[in-house]
Amino acid sequence: MTNAMNVTQGLRLLILVGSIIGASACSSVSVNSSAKYYPKFDYTHFKTYNWMPKAETSDNLQQTVIAAEVGHMIEAEVEKGLEARGFKKLTTGRPDFYVNYHARVQEKVEPQVLTYNCGYTICSSGVDMKHIREGTLILDIIQADNNDVIWQGTSVANGVDPSNRKEAIETAVSQLLSIFPPK
Repeated sequence: MTNAMNVTQGLRLLILVGSIIGASACSSVSVNSSAKYYPKFDYTHFKTYNWMPKAETSDNLQQTVIAAEVGHMIEAEVEKGLEARGFKKLTTGRPDFYVNYHARVQEKVEPQVLTYNCGYTICSSGVDMKHIREGTLILDIIQADNNDVIWQGTSVANGVDPSNRKEAIETAVSQLLSIFPPK
C-alpha cells in the first residue's frame, strides 16, 4: 500500500512539475485590469479631455529617453481609445476631464520548487528562481472642475519585455478603456 501511495504521489508531482515547466515555457504577456470609481457620478456629461500637466525629470538620460518613448506610446494609445469612444481632445481652454497616468516596470522573483522523480521516490528537489518583469499602468480620470480623481484604472501585465512593450501597452490601455466610463 505504501508503494502504491508513493507511485501516486510521484505521478502527481511529475504532472505538477510538467505543468509548471510547460506553462513557463509558453508564457506570454497576461494583462489584468480593474477600476475604482465613484458609482453615482454622472459620466455622461464628459465630452472633452486633455492631459493633466506634469513635470517629471530624471538625472539619468537613458531612463529619460526610455520613459519618454513609453510615455508617447501610452499617450497615443489612450488618445486613440478615448477618441474611439467619442471623446474629443481639447487643447485650449478647460476640458471636462483630465487624464493622467503612472507607469512602471519592475522585476519580480518567484521561487519555484523543482522535484525529480526517481521511480517510486523523489530523489532530490531544489528551488529555482523565476524572474518575471511586471508592468503596471495606472490611468486616472480627473474632474477638471475640482481636480478630483473620479475614476482610476489599473492594469498589470506579467511577462513584459522590451521587445513586446508596444503590444503590452496596447493591450493594457485597450482593457482599461473598455471599462471606462463605468456603466
